[in-house]
Amino acid sequence: MLAPISWLKDFVDIKLPLKELMWKLTEAGLTCESYTKVGGEIVLDVEVTANRPDWMSIVGIAREIAVIQNTPFKTFEYKRLPKPSKALPISYRCNFDLIERWSSVILAGVSIKPSPDWMQRRLKLLGLKPINNIVDITNYVMFELGIPMHTFDYDDIKGQIMSVEKASGGEEFTSVDEISYLLPKDAMIIRDLERVIDLVGIKGGLNSGIKNSTKNILLHTTIDNPVLIRRASQALGLRSDASAIYERGPDKGGTITSLTRAADLILRLAGGKVAS
Repeated sequence: MLAPISWLKDFVDIKLPLKELMWKLTEAGLTCESYTKVGGEIVLDVEVTANRPDWMSIVGIAREIAVIQNTPFKTFEYKRLPKPSKALPISYRCNFDLIERWSSVILAGVSIKPSPDWMQRRLKLLGLKPINNIVDITNYVMFELGIPMHTFDYDDIKGQIMSVEKASGGEEFTSVDEISYLLPKDAMIIRDLERVIDLVGIKGGLNSGIKNSTKNILLHTTIDNPVLIRRASQALGLRSDASAIYERGPDKGGTITSLTRAADLILRLAGGKVAS
């Protein structure tokens, strides 16, 4: 997990010298033996153990630093989302043995464009390539709060139906980064009325991903079965930032906070309105 010092300072005033901070984090179990300098920014490289999924986030690491230093932890205000102003329906068919919690919001009338420079800069510090404002926001909030999320082009969800199920094995799936896979048996998937649109907890599908022409989006975050994600990830040789978090188990009570944070950023940076 990479943690830029400047981003951590959004949540905690860092009092300790860099080397002492790294040593104190290592003593606490958050091994931090190295750092890099990127464009004048210091980025800590920390090793997150399997039993501490809360450390898979900027907020989680900042909270640990606050405890180590015995200094206040700073939070930001989460804006309540406006009431829906337009009805865009969606029908969920959920298997709660696969997805324990499914939280979502539909936003209408967004504008796809580059994300602001400050967000692009922070994502680059994490080694990510900025894509567009919608995708960048979901990545940003995932690393900030430690809960993966994904956006679908609402108008590409056939029949406005999303069904969670296990793959039979052998289904073809092309991910948002245009790589094709044959899915292993029991991989968790989401189907619309006609096809697989999401490899749950690992990669979204190209067929329902965000495009320059996208106007209406479905933003969702889920709590998924970690064992099935790990098995599918290993079978495919495909590991993502999302799967690394899901394998450890993100905060089951954090989906609404993350969803609200991401939706607020989208409304501010991409426009649109809450539809459903």
